[in-house]
Amino acid sequence: MKKLVVFIITFIHLLGCSLTPFRSAQSNHPYSIYIYDYEKSEIDSIIQHNEYTLIYAWTEWCTASKSQLIEYLAPFLEEKPENIGIVSICCANSGNLIGFLEENNYEYPVYLLSGSIGGLDRWRLNRSFHALFDCYKSVDYVPIVLLCDKQKQIMNWDSINACYDGVGTSIIQIKNNITFP
Repeated sequence: MKKLVVFIITFIHLLGCSLTPFRSAQSNHPYSIYIYDYEKSEIDSIIQHNEYTLIYAWTEWCTASKSQLIEYLAPFLEEKPENIGIVSICCANSGNLIGFLEENNYEYPVYLLSGSIGGLDRWRLNRSFHALFDCYKSVDYVPIVLLCDKQKQIMNWDSINACYDGVGTSIIQIKNNITFP
């Protein structure tokens, strides 16, 4: 039984890794200009060139993730100070992601971790963050919200749950507790 579970997990992981990146699959769609393949070096560069960076990791199947993105993150992107970087990372099926962006007129960059495997998405997002920050901390739900400074010092790393309001809490922290030049 244990070997079967290991085989299934390995198979699902390999399947997710072998999916075609979105840009090469449907680059003719107008909303494709907002979708970028996830690259650690590109996210690293955004962090290093901003005083603070808010990273919002979500999935296209999670209702809370999508509502937080539209209710809190999109309005903040319109008014944010220039020294704040915003990175949106989505575990998604490219077709579903582009449909969601188009339906909600979301015209901001989204970094795509290709494919969506339900509950395993949280593990993929956590693993990406562990590699990006060279540390280990895990959260149990999506969306995952991370706030850091340009030296990659993590100021907040959490997920939406009963005692946390998601990205709205980090935006309030940015507005109230971080002084801007």
